[in-house]
Formats: sequence, structure tokens, C-alpha cells
Amino acid sequence: MSPTQTKGATTGDRDSMVITRDFDFPRATLFEFLTDPKKAAKWFGTPEGVITVLFELDARPGGKLRIHDQEPGGPIHETSGTVLEVVEPERMSFKSSTALTADAPPFEALQTVTLEEVTPLKTRVTVVVQVLSAQSVPGGVPALLEGFQGGWGQTFDKLQRLLQ
Repeated sequence: MSPTQTKGATTGDRDSMVITRDFDFPRATLFEFLTDPKKAAKWFGTPEGVITVLFELDARPGGKLRIHDQEPGGPIHETSGTVLEVVEPERMSFKSSTALTADAPPFEALQTVTLEEVTPLKTRVTVVVQVLSAQSVPGGVPALLEGFQGGWGQTFDKLQRLLQ
């Protein structure tokens, strides 16, 4: 496994980030861990030290994504989303919306996860995050992208442990 590589970019009026990591597992295995709700619930979308209270994923175009997570002793953060595209075994994209507090408007992002076969036993996972709205986030888009970078890095760590 190589370390997570991250680069930020601005495309038009949308801020975005690209995060990649190589895994020493076949692409079909990683696609299954991305799209199977029972397997995805064990790693997807929840960083280290955060408890997944609810996880629902209908991995087909138009399907829903719901994640409720909680830091110990903290409030529950609710993420909801819609799956936009699923191309087996290479890609899934979804739009997500998360409110940091009950009275704040949610931030929104478009996320695309691409699985590229490097060799039959090695897969490069690339996540492109495009921030669509971040008005409720202290520090704005830069702080949000930093959070996505750390969050995806930690969820990749969880995935690596599950695969082993």
C-alpha cells in the first residue's frame, strides 16, 4: 500500500481535491467493499474514533446514502446523499449533504470514487471531491477540503485493515 496522495485544485467556481491510494487487492474486491452495504458500513465515511450509528447505502443510480455518526460524547452528524452513477467494477459517484449542527445549513459535495486496475492484484483508488456548498463550515472550503483529506485517509486506513 502506498501512502495517501492528495492534491487540491480549483475547477471553475468549484473547489476540489483528489485523493489516491493503492491497495494490494483486486479491483473486484474493492468494488464489493465500496458497494455492498454490510461491508461498506465497516469503513466507508466514518473516520477513526467516530462511531457509526446508522449506515444505509443503495448502490445504484438514484439510490440513497445515509450515514449518522458521532464522536464519543458529541452530537450525531447526519449525512444524506444520492448515488448518481455506478459502473461495475470501476466507479461510483454520489452527492452528499452534511449538517454540522442542527440549525446550520448543510455543506454539500460531489464525490467520485474510481477504481483503476494497476495489476490483477493491485488497485488504485482515486476519490475526487468537489465542494458544492460550504457556507456553514467555519474556515470555508479550505477547512472542508482539509477535513475530507483527513477523513478519506482514515477511512482508507480502516479499509486496509478490513482487507487484511
